[in-house]
This record gives sequence, structure tokens and C-alpha cells, in this order.
Amino acid sequence: METIVIIGAGASGLACMNELLKENKYNIIILEQAKKAARKVLASGNGRCNVSNLNMDIMYYNHQDSFIEKLIKEFDVIDFFKQLSLKLRFEKNLVYPYSLSSLSVKNALMKNIDQVSYIDECEVLSIKNNKSYEIITTNGHYQADKIVIATGSPASHLSGQNNLKMLEKMNVSLIPFTPSLVQVKTKPVFKALKGQRVKGIVTLYDQNQLIEKQTGEIMFTDYGLSGICVMQLSRYLKRLKNPKLVLNLLPDIEKEELQHYGLEGFFHEKIVHVFKEKNIDPQHIEIKIVDTMPIEKAQVCHGGVSLKEVDENLQLKKYSGIYVCGEALDVDGDCGGYNLHFAFASGVHVAKSIKK
Repeated sequence: METIVIIGAGASGLACMNELLKENKYNIIILEQAKKAARKVLASGNGRCNVSNLNMDIMYYNHQDSFIEKLIKEFDVIDFFKQLSLKLRFEKNLVYPYSLSSLSVKNALMKNIDQVSYIDECEVLSIKNNKSYEIITTNGHYQADKIVIATGSPASHLSGQNNLKMLEKMNVSLIPFTPSLVQVKTKPVFKALKGQRVKGIVTLYDQNQLIEKQTGEIMFTDYGLSGICVMQLSRYLKRLKNPKLVLNLLPDIEKEELQHYGLEGFFHEKIVHVFKEKNIDPQHIEIKIVDTMPIEKAQVCHGGVSLKEVDENLQLKKYSGIYVCGEALDVDGDCGGYNLHFAFASGVHVAKSIKK
């Protein structure tokens, strides 16, 4: 019986496990370095766990590779969870568990965990390539015919600490992890407005060139700005030289209406006070981005194993029988279920590749 070692018990690792268990011909071992599995799944979507998006397209990811596009479009998230007895519901294009609880998703992913050997608090230190693979961990050595690296990224510090160290010694090209989908530090900072939320349009520029715009909720913080639309735009910052944001907090209001009602007719008194004091036009607020918040604040990361290192089965080209899936790969997407969708899809894809 072939031994498959899955390193990481997050969304992609558990998806891989469940697909492999459809055929009773593998000895499956899961090594998880944390005390609990699927911690990032539990934290996803403020505890509601947005598992996918009905508007699934490669344009919402940081790569346009054809095999990644095929992978995400062929994966049926509804059928996947139906087989795990979890009913889904839809809010516009967003896909959630029917319970609106991330715990339901974790429990569904973990329902078959008793059919495998699951070892937690077990960090992988290195992998040796002999006739089979030898995995050296803080809890001893494990032999594997095939390995699935599903270690996640260091985003949120809920998974993936030192997660790809074992590949550095194996001459595998790694893209350094940097925060994506993260809050931004700005100049100026409106500290007096900490916690205030408004809806509007946020436009990102780089050296006065329009990069992207998003509509949604904006939250003022004591370091800059947060909110889904701001975090969506943060994905572009890595490649920009002089980024700035322009906020329009009243995009549907004519100037005449603003003059008639005044700021008091539209905003909380704290916002009115600050905007009047600083003579701010709510329909055009220019804010320079000076940095992002660190990785532990990010929802996901850029970086991981370069796609140049894997074939269409997500198998390392240099090491037959070692596969990489989920956030351990240099694939990240927008908010709205795209990252969890890729995690599940890539985990299942790897399992099917192994079964082939």
C-alpha cells in the first residue's frame, strides 16, 4: 500500500485527504505543525467562511496560467461539499455554508480524519530523497512514497510558520512571502476617526496612473485605512512605486446636494468635525500609501513555490512524487472566496493526479 504524507491540515491538505480516501488503497499520514487543524478556515469570513464565488474567473488571481485557469473552473465546490454532507447557500455570488458558520466547514473537512494517521504539533524540518522520501520532523522520521506540501502561508500567523524551509535545501525556487489582502498605512492618518466606517469608491493610482478602483466599505484606523475594498487594492501594491488612494465618500451625490444638506446630512458627527477642521472635500480625498500592515495582519500572501517549479499536476518538476497545493504555491486571489476555492480545487487536483 502506497504511503502518502500530507504536510499541513488546512483547506488544501484536508481537501486532498478526502479525495484520496475515495479509494481505499493509500496509507495516509497528515503532519500538522499547529495544535489544531484548519485554523485559517475557522477564521475565514469573520467566522462565516466564504468558500467560493459563483463568478469564478482567472482574472481574479495573480496569475493567468492556462492550467491554473482550468483547475479552478473544473472544480465543483457544491458537489465537493455535498459529498461531505455540507449544504451551501448563496449571497449574490458569494458561497457560504448553509449554517453561515466556519465550524461547519471545518467539521465537514475533518469528518474522515479517523481514517488516516493524524499527527499534530509536528513541524517538518527537512526531506531526504532516497529510494523513497524520508521526512524529518520534530516528532521523528516518516517514510513516504509521495508527499503533498499543503503548508499554507504565514498570513495571519494561523498556518505556515517556516512552512517551506524544507524546500529551500532542495533547490526549489521560492517567491518570498509578502502580505496581500491587507490593511494599509497612510499619510495623512485620521486617528480621531478610528473605527468609523463609510461606503464609497476607492481609486488606486501609481504616479498619477490609474491602476484599479473598488467600491465598498472603508474603515478609518489609527494607522491608515482598512475595509474590503482597500484590502482588495493592496494586492497591487507590491509592484507600484508611488501609490496613492483617492476616496470619494459620496459618489452618488451631486455638489448641489452636498451644499444644501452640508456634511451633517451625510456623516457621523466625528467625521463632520474632522472634515470641517481640516477642510476636507469628502468627494475627493487624496491619501498617500506609505506601507502595508505586516504579514500577520494579512488574509493571504503573495509568494510561495514558483509555478515554474511545478507541472500541470502540481508536481515538482525536480522531484517526482512531491506535490504542492493551496497557499504554499505562488497563487493568490481577491477577497470573496477565491483563495479558499483555489485551496480546495488544488488539493483535490493533486489527489486526482496521485490516483492517476
